[in-house]
Amino acid sequence: MIRILSTICVTILLTTAVFAQTARKIAKIETEGLQALTTETVIATSGLKVGETFSVEATDAAAERLVKSGLFKRVAYRTRNVAGNVTITFQLEEVKGQSSPVVFDNFIWFSDEELAAAIKREVPTFNGSAPDIGDTTEAIKKALQNLLAERKLPGQVEYNLTEHDHLYRVEGVPMRICTLHFPGAQSVPEQKLIEAARGVMDPQYSRQSAKTFPKYGLYPIYRELGHLRATFGTPVAKPETSADCEGVDLTIPVTEGVVYSLAKAEWSGNQVLSLKELDDALGMKPGEVANGKKFDMGLSEIRKAYGKRGHIQTQTNATPEFDDATSRVTFKIAVNEGPQYRMGTVEFKGFSPVDAALLGEKWTLKSGDVYDQSYGGRFLRVDAHEILSRIAKERQSQGKPFPNLGIQENPNRQTSIVNLTIEAKD
Repeated sequence: MIRILSTICVTILLTTAVFAQTARKIAKIETEGLQALTTETVIATSGLKVGETFSVEATDAAAERLVKSGLFKRVAYRTRNVAGNVTITFQLEEVKGQSSPVVFDNFIWFSDEELAAAIKREVPTFNGSAPDIGDTTEAIKKALQNLLAERKLPGQVEYNLTEHDHLYRVEGVPMRICTLHFPGAQSVPEQKLIEAARGVMDPQYSRQSAKTFPKYGLYPIYRELGHLRATFGTPVAKPETSADCEGVDLTIPVTEGVVYSLAKAEWSGNQVLSLKELDDALGMKPGEVANGKKFDMGLSEIRKAYGKRGHIQTQTNATPEFDDATSRVTFKIAVNEGPQYRMGTVEFKGFSPVDAALLGEKWTLKSGDVYDQSYGGRFLRVDAHEILSRIAKERQSQGKPFPNLGIQENPNRQTSIVNLTIEAKD
């Protein structure tokens, strides 16, 4: 006899043609084909128990539950009956690589352990992740909703499958961040971190946001002071119901680490610029505080220096090597200079034909010259200043604002030629 459950075939093989009419008991439940999961997990998911009365209908329903769990690509079973004692053997093929972590985004009343325990009452196989197919995610949602009801807490559990995880949130409950704490802050006053956090993070609490925003909103503050290895711990949220605010009390621990000074910069891959030119452009001297913001500005100056020599696609890759014994850092900086480009054509758009011709006469970077990426801006400020000033006065007399000027580079990798468009846009 063959049954079809959803899109998965469940085959029932009976070792005897006809079962005895007397009540039969489940004596044993076995599995075949498991690799990552355990037999205990299968039994718990199936809902069957050793010692219960056996029936084909109940076993079919158990196989259906295994199918819907999303854990298995194929589910089949066979039975063996000996003197009314039935052994059920599930033949299984697991789904591989189709599960994602479960994230509890704003369950501020519970620890992760409490949430996991509640889910396991509904989903015994729960281990912190869930299949991306099947009904396990709905079972988790039900378990979380039941937990809110048990604790007489308001709100509705919402579920969303994101690119990376199964995200569960509680909606319909005040989640405004009332207070912030940053234990461990010393070099940076806690109040400064609080003000910075208020300026960049979502005012409504989200664990995901609270975990990620320090990297972009707070770490740059420490990096500028030389705390290059400052880290932020796991956010801890709890309810706050003060007279002034009903919402969330949020704590994010800080480990500032030491202040590093620069040992040196070690360069590789450079040919066009000398080591001295690179060091000068970087603008940092050994022994000074390793200011991360200043370091980034130095790398930007290096790319500008290359751009003046036609290397407009230069890339730098800096790897820090820390010496904690001396609190110094060495930056190993690999330079990929890229090809050298030469000047092609320049087109002036948005100008009258007369003004476009006048601007073209002022342009001194000739076709075939090594391309200087800085020249376009300098041209507008210096060479074309008289013409642009006259245009500005004419437009002002007409009650029109001066147009926005933009420079667009069009490099051709095959020919290593750069054509420019300088456009005036109203």
